Amino acid sequence: MYGSEGVYYVAEYTTSPIDKSDTRQFYLLKPVHGPAGNVILTPVDNTNVKMRKVMDKADALAFIDRIPSIDILTVEREKNRRDLYKLTLANGSCEDYVAIIKTVHARREEFLKAKKRLAESDNDYEKKSKFCLYGELAVSLDIAFDDVEKKIEEILAPQSV
Repeated sequence: MYGSEGVYYVAEYTTSPIDKSDTRQFYLLKPVHGPAGNVILTPVDNTNVKMRKVMDKADALAFIDRIPSIDILTVEREKNRRDLYKLTLANGSCEDYVAIIKTVHARREEFLKAKKRLAESDNDYEKKSKFCLYGELAVSLDIAFDDVEKKIEEILAPQSV
């Protein structure tokens, strides 16, 4: 996992192709899901970005079992919601991705009942969270991205009734 960008694999371990005088070693990262052009070149010793290994299969299955117990996010002042989403997404944990997804899901239901339109920022953060979560689970479980989406939607659906 590369920050909140999604799942990447190390395609190459290299020196800088941009600055030949730079002696640091770099990872050339390519996305597992998403546009192939989203290549990232990052120094091996980069401490500014949260990079971590994806979960193994056993951890992924255990995590899926915990999804119903993950709480939605609460915000005291509505104008702080976008900042809360941004901070939560930046944490880069699957629990945080689920919290955002469940929060937006609940808000969407609430807004539909009130015949109101959900803010675009809610949709954007939900989309980013789903991309990261589903991408990691797809790799961990060795299944298709779309199959993960169906599985998670089945878990969340009963909670909206």
